[in-house]
Amino acid sequence: MTNIGAIFMHGASNRFLVHLGNVCVDKLLKQLGGADGILLVEEDAEVDAVVRIINADGSEAEQCGNGLRCVALHLVRSNLVEGNELRIRTLAGVSKCVVHEERNEVDVGLCVPNVEPVSVPEYPNLMFVNMGNPNAVYWTEEDPLELREKLGKQISTNPVFANGMNVHFARRDGQNYATCASFERGVGETYASGTGGASVFVTSSAEGPFYVSSVGGTLTFRYNDDGKVVMSGPASYE
Repeated sequence: MTNIGAIFMHGASNRFLVHLGNVCVDKLLKQLGGADGILLVEEDAEVDAVVRIINADGSEAEQCGNGLRCVALHLVRSNLVEGNELRIRTLAGVSKCVVHEERNEVDVGLCVPNVEPVSVPEYPNLMFVNMGNPNAVYWTEEDPLELREKLGKQISTNPVFANGMNVHFARRDGQNYATCASFERGVGETYASGTGGASVFVTSSAEGPFYVSSVGGTLTFRYNDDGKVVMSGPASYE
């Protein structure tokens, strides 16, 4: 893998600064210009790449589904890996990615989801899903965007969540469709969320394929034979 510096990429309108090789994180944070975060891509002897995920506020995240699609597409398009299948390690574990260059889409195998019982008295209907990172789903019949504006920050920063919480406001629009608005720790309001969409899928009790739409676009989710959530969606260069 060659260090070619930094480029901006989008995954369902989530904007990332992708950098290959070692670099000063503080220096890159000054270049974000409103992007959701930084994806630091490094070599590894056991997998095709290791990705560190740095949020806009400088904190480090365990997983980023939309970001992994960007990294996978870039590594394939730049001929830095062989073929269109690769394995990428994050703090959440190893994800298998399959790149479809002809349509700028990537399939990402996330993890086996874990629905966790966490009690928040003010919001008894919240559902918690560990997708390698912490997510809370708030199902509603209201406009998810309006509800996020009202409750996103206060739920995400609730003292019961020692490390913050990614919160996703979801409305069921059909048997296999939902609309979602996300508020992510370390970033704030985002156009989309890969692990958020996965959490919406998991708590929907649908079999898949399941489609989660946000302002940034639509992502597709299903389970593989191992019970892992597989996310499919776009990636592009700025």
